Amino acid sequence: MKSILFLLMFSLFANGLNAQENHTDLVKVGDQLVIGEPTGVSYQNINVPRKNFIIKRGGIPNMSTLKSSIVTITKISSSGNPIITFKRSDGKKFFKAYRTLTADLKTAIGSGEMRLNDHQKKEALIN
Repeated sequence: MKSILFLLMFSLFANGLNAQENHTDLVKVGDQLVIGEPTGVSYQNINVPRKNFIIKRGGIPNMSTLKSSIVTITKISSSGNPIITFKRSDGKKFFKAYRTLTADLKTAIGSGEMRLNDHQKKEALIN
């Protein structure tokens, strides 16, 4: 009976270790990503401010300016789901009001809202 209980506890512990895979290995600080099209009417996995907040800060709430923007990762928080903070690679502000935005890395890449820059894909294939 003790051996069965020990085997059960060991299998649960091993399963728990496998469930905590690190998705931050996919990208690192300084990598470039491309923002794709939203999955619906608006971006679900990229934390875009609401239009009234953009207007209050003096910006222009034109969501089409995000599409095909090349962004650089500035911070990765690895608590739970990896949340990335990114800025535009050309130095401009998002909506002429925000320097950085955040996104849920795993779901944004999985849904196609963000993707790796083509230049980095070629380097990964070479290495």
